[in-house]
Amino acid sequence: MRRISTVFVLALLLVPLTGSLTVDSANEFGEWYSVDGVQYVKEGQVFTVPQQGETGWALTNSNWWEWTSMDSNRNSIHDSLEVVTGPVWIGLSYSGEVTDAHISQLNALGLDVVDVIEAVDAVLLGQIDSALITQLSQLDDVVMVERYGQVVFYGDVQTPAVKAMASADYPVGAWDLGVSGEGVVIAMVDTGVDNEHPGLNEKFVAGYDAVCYVHSDPLCVAAGGRVEDGTFDPDDGNQHGTACMGMASATGLDASGAQTEFYGSAPDAALVDVRIGTDLGAGPFENYLISQEFYESAMNGLQWIIDNKDTAWQGADESEYGIDIISLSWGITSHEGGGSDGKDMHSRILDEAMAEGIVVSVAAGNDGPDNDGLSGMGSSDTSITVGATDDINTVNREDDTIASYSSRGPRRDNGDTNPLNEMKPEVTAPGTNIIQAEGCVTSGMCNNFIGGDASQNGYTGRGSGTSYATPAVSGIIAMMLEANPEMPPLEIKEVLKFTAERRGDATQPEFDPFWNKDFGWGMVDAYEAVKLTQYLVESGLTGQIDVHTQVHLESSALNEGGLWELNGSAWGQMGSVTAVEYRIGEGDWKSASYEEGVSGAMQRFSWSVAIDPSMVASGNQTIEVRAINEEGVQGLPILTVVSGEGGELESSSSFTTGQIIAVVVALVALCIIGLIVQAKTEEPLSYEKMFDQQYDSGASEEVLEAELLDDAENG
Repeated sequence: MRRISTVFVLALLLVPLTGSLTVDSANEFGEWYSVDGVQYVKEGQVFTVPQQGETGWALTNSNWWEWTSMDSNRNSIHDSLEVVTGPVWIGLSYSGEVTDAHISQLNALGLDVVDVIEAVDAVLLGQIDSALITQLSQLDDVVMVERYGQVVFYGDVQTPAVKAMASADYPVGAWDLGVSGEGVVIAMVDTGVDNEHPGLNEKFVAGYDAVCYVHSDPLCVAAGGRVEDGTFDPDDGNQHGTACMGMASATGLDASGAQTEFYGSAPDAALVDVRIGTDLGAGPFENYLISQEFYESAMNGLQWIIDNKDTAWQGADESEYGIDIISLSWGITSHEGGGSDGKDMHSRILDEAMAEGIVVSVAAGNDGPDNDGLSGMGSSDTSITVGATDDINTVNREDDTIASYSSRGPRRDNGDTNPLNEMKPEVTAPGTNIIQAEGCVTSGMCNNFIGGDASQNGYTGRGSGTSYATPAVSGIIAMMLEANPEMPPLEIKEVLKFTAERRGDATQPEFDPFWNKDFGWGMVDAYEAVKLTQYLVESGLTGQIDVHTQVHLESSALNEGGLWELNGSAWGQMGSVTAVEYRIGEGDWKSASYEEGVSGAMQRFSWSVAIDPSMVASGNQTIEVRAINEEGVQGLPILTVVSGEGGELESSSSFTTGQIIAVVVALVALCIIGLIVQAKTEEPLSYEKMFDQQYDSGASEEVLEAELLDDAENG
């Protein structure tokens, strides 16, 4: 009996292994075959990721001036300057840090340096004689002689339409996730902000007036020129900057103290007011001597932001030190045919800001569908470029269209062989007929310079432009940073793209299945963006995401056979995907299945997960899907829901009917085998030996006598 017991115990110990020995071919799901009683696959599906090709640009380590399209003959002179004559506005880019020796060389040519822009290793020279261009290109370490462009400014329903505030159409918004931009600082780089406005009056933490660089503001001049420490508070003599800040973070309060619905998307975000525009905007005939001086002020203001990204502002709460976001509702008109390729000075300084940890939200421009490329701000490789939609004055997004004026992509090719950084804009947001917070200048004879302010103003006048779409996205970024203060700029950008509501057919499906030249990756969704941001915090994934590893869900539903089936695609933008995995709740990670095959560079391959809902705990259960790259780093996760039908069953410990039958059969077989083995190996017990083992001699006699008496009585 001891051997039988041993065999039985051994059989019980083998029970957990039976589900992993083979794919169960006997099941109730037709063409689907069980893997572990929970997951199923079709015949022909495998668990090996298709082989993928390599992307050439992933190995590119050359410098931008070696491949930029701005210099086709590689003579270090911007192509637009090859045939120019007479006076021209010039900047020089160097291969490294601008030194005193470089400045001395310029002084020796009789040139004064207007400004050094350290972030992009450049100097601004102002207007010079074009006859010096070739000589400048031959100076030590000069890699590009570049021409100034001109700066141009591109103005109720918007905030609920981006799903920041809840509405009847979208009952849950980002605010319901407990965020409002608290503790996040937006640098509004514009014509200044009248932060005395009742909806903006507690936001100011610091300011800087780059316009004072050319002494166009009497208040700035009276203060002794540009104040570098952030204590100067610029005003807005144009209205554009005040309107934009209102769309980013107005509280909705008006002069009477009444609460209106004219909120910005992040009503608790703070303001650093960086004035680079003038009272008359940014075109010619403004109160600059020459419009190109605005280009210099803009570069100076952006450099100041980078220099002060971590500054402890005087009188500010510690949570509002530094600068988190740059909001730019303007652009640089392009002097190159086909627009900027993203390597002009302004584009490069935005890339540098992103690299320094400041998230940049910038307008795509208002050149409409016939534009040829984008301006020198919206073309930045890494910043978040925002196009505009027309919401038809309704919160519901179903009727939204691309705004007629919104500039279309792609950006001009920069020659680096990478098609991804030409995909501009990234996202779109409502920008048409948007209600504005009124600056002082909109109130009759109000004048900031003689003591007027916007404290008695409200919200009137509608404006349109990618200028007004951009601050709404800046506010969404503020909510994301409140939820996840350590989130890197490129992860923020990827989350906005990943969670956007897709619109329009793919413009370049050979490179990306979702990007559209009008809408980018889609209409921004504040709720989904903040929700995914919070999940990254909770999962400890902040800063651990590879933004180039892509996995996307295309369908999730109960199929005809009764399995919950998820299908999607995955690919690597800068390398290969080595696995697509899923888990239910906090369960173990398991491999998705794939069709056998080979995939080229950036070419998508399909993955599938099919689950028996009866083996999943009842109710809605979260399924997480991730793709992993060659370094073992994952991309952004997909989070979806499966409707379980298994009561209190846990998928990790449940068995199918087929598995239970297999276990029973295995147990019976093992017991029979054990008995046969025992019968062949043990010596049979004799009658006497059996009694010798079990009874003493006295007991044996008693038993025998009892049996004889019984026989006699029955005889």
